[in-house]
Amino acid sequence: MGPDLAAGMRTSVENRCLQQESQMRRAAQTGDAGRACKMLSTVLAELLRDPKRVLVDSWNWKAATLSVLLRAPVYMIATMRHGLQVVAAAGTVEGLFSAAFAGVYASITQAIEDAGPQWAVALLLLIALPAVALLIDACVHHLARTPNLKTGVIASLVISILSSGFNWYSMRRGTLLVGPRAQSFGSDLIKLPVLIGSFLLAPLLIIWRGARSCPDERWGTTVKETKCR
Repeated sequence: MGPDLAAGMRTSVENRCLQQESQMRRAAQTGDAGRACKMLSTVLAELLRDPKRVLVDSWNWKAATLSVLLRAPVYMIATMRHGLQVVAAAGTVEGLFSAAFAGVYASITQAIEDAGPQWAVALLLLIALPAVALLIDACVHHLARTPNLKTGVIASLVISILSSGFNWYSMRRGTLLVGPRAQSFGSDLIKLPVLIGSFLLAPLLIIWRGARSCPDERWGTTVKETKCR
């Protein structure tokens, strides 16, 4: 085994150890060490064995409240041309649906926020669950005979994806949580403007950092642009 290969393997192992230690320290600081480094499949299995934990015990009323404020106006605006009674009905239907579903959605998000692998968590939170939410939302409004349904559903899907990503982002930073780790809703609201700004800037920062570095083809790490060949 050459010296470069041995050094690369040591670096890879050290990086994994440092990442795991960082996750454990973060979990210990938040009082949630029991869930640190759990696999996503393990967490989901636990939730299926105890659905009351998601549906009742950790139902996220904070996320439900914000979801109602965001989503109900979408259908009210979409049905505005059909009269006040239709607008009120569409807003009420969406408000009730959002309050129930968003609370459970956010409860699942809080349960799996630190699970691994993170790419699987991202797929679940940003694709799978928004798709389920879209289907149920469309069915509910179809049964309620909400007019201009297509516009409302498309707008609702965009909001679902963005809010899901933001909930995940903010929960990993100790905000919009319920249970033992939670802060007051007032404290969460004070932090929201900064969190929203950093959430919107995060993709730009990732692109900017990526533009300043290049991949090391041997180990999948990055080196500064000045060292790229």
